[in-house]
Amino acid sequence: MEYRIDDLAHAAGTTTRNVRAYRERGLLPPPEKRGRVGIYGDTHLARLRLIDILLQRGFTTSHIGDFISGWENGKDLAEVLGLQNALTEQWAKDDTVEIPLAIVGEFLGDSDQLTRMEALGLARVEGDTCIFTDPELLQGFSSLAEYGFTIGQLIDVHERIHTAVDGIAKDMIRTAKKHIVDKHGDGWLPGETEVGATADMLVNMRELAVHSVNAILARTLDENLQRELGDYLVEAMKRTGR
Repeated sequence: MEYRIDDLAHAAGTTTRNVRAYRERGLLPPPEKRGRVGIYGDTHLARLRLIDILLQRGFTTSHIGDFISGWENGKDLAEVLGLQNALTEQWAKDDTVEIPLAIVGEFLGDSDQLTRMEALGLARVEGDTCIFTDPELLQGFSSLAEYGFTIGQLIDVHERIHTAVDGIAKDMIRTAKKHIVDKHGDGWLPGETEVGATADMLVNMRELAVHSVNAILARTLDENLQRELGDYLVEAMKRTGR
C-alpha cells in the first residue's frame, strides 16, 4: 500500500511529528518523492512498528538507530526488510466501522458491554463515535442477537475463545523463541546468510498456528455439534415415547 505521512502515522498508531523525527534521526528511510508529496510504503509501516516495539521495551532512539544500522550493515536489504515484515506484519484485519455512540447504546443494551468490548480491543470510543475494530465479529453478534442471544452471552463466548487462543499464540511464540535460543544462544541476531531463512521460519510458524487453530476448531465444532445433536434427539425421543 501507499501512504501519505498522515495516513502512515495513523496506520502505525503514532504521530506525524514522530514520523518526521524518526526520518531526521535516520531510523526511517526517506519517502518516495512525487512532486512535492512524499509517498511511504509498507516497508516504512513495518519499520515504524519495529521502532514502537523497541521503544516499548525501554530502548532509546539512539540505541534503536545503532541496532538498525548494525543490523542492515553488510546484509541484503531485501532480506532485512523481509525479516522486519515477518516480525511486525499484522495478520489481524485493520478494517473498522464507526457508529454513533447513541446507536451503540441501543444495540448493546448497557454500558457494561461496551466497557467489556473496549477491554478486549474490539471497540474504542472517540467523542460521540464508537469505532469497532472487527466489523465481521460485530455483524456476527448482530445476526445472533436476532435469534434471542444477548450481547453479554456473545461477549462471554468471545472472551473464552480469546483466552484459549491467546494461550495457543503464547505457546507458539515461546516454542519459536526456545528453538532460536537453543540453536544460537541468547542475544543472537541473524547473520548475513541467515536473515532470509529466519524470516521464512517466522512466517511458516505463523501460518502453521493459524491453520492449526482453524482446522482444529472446525473439526471439533463438527464433532461436538453431532454429539450434542445426537444427545438432544435421543432425549427428545424418550420424552415423546418414540
